[in-house]
Amino acid sequence: MIKINLLPVKEDKLITEAKGFIAVCLISIVIVIILIVSNSSLLSKQEEESRERIAEADAEIAKLKSIMGEIQNLKDKKAKLQEKMDMIIKLQEQNIGPVRVLDELSLKIPSNKIWADKITIKGNKLDLEGKTLENQEVANFMKQLENSLFFSNINLKKVTKDKVVQGVTVLSYGLNTTVHFAGRQEQPQQPAKPAEQPATENAAAQPSANQ
Repeated sequence: MIKINLLPVKEDKLITEAKGFIAVCLISIVIVIILIVSNSSLLSKQEEESRERIAEADAEIAKLKSIMGEIQNLKDKKAKLQEKMDMIIKLQEQNIGPVRVLDELSLKIPSNKIWADKITIKGNKLDLEGKTLENQEVANFMKQLENSLFFSNINLKKVTKDKVVQGVTVLSYGLNTTVHFAGRQEQPQQPAKPAEQPATENAAAQPSANQ
């Protein structure tokens, strides 16, 4: 009877299978390592891109802050310049304004039958007292002031008999008005407000003035 020993064949098969398993494991490990390295490289690249974007954003923010600072400086300079201009205009009004107003006032006197004796300016209010030979001259004077850009709210305070000179009655009048030293852009709309005078006084004065 012939006997066959199969033990070496089984061992060879086991060794072959073990080698195959080891080879598969090694290949799997290599693949995993490659994937890890690739993923790490990708993450590093994304991280670098993110840092670059953050740096660009920081630079843009710094630039915007600088621009905002310049804008604020310009606003401050503009405010200071406007303040200086307002002060200059105010000084001009204080120095030149009254001169212009008095010049305008003299130009608006309608004739040589009326004149001013006393002029008082307090703030933007002007009080005027004078003499006239006719009531109508006072009315004409007030109309002239209404048409001026330097006066408004003309109010007649009085027209009274003052004295008689060589048979001619001289009347005293008084009025007040609001003064606009820099002038106005629109013509005044309100009419002058004549003061109520006693009928006897005006009636007595008018005939004498027309003599």
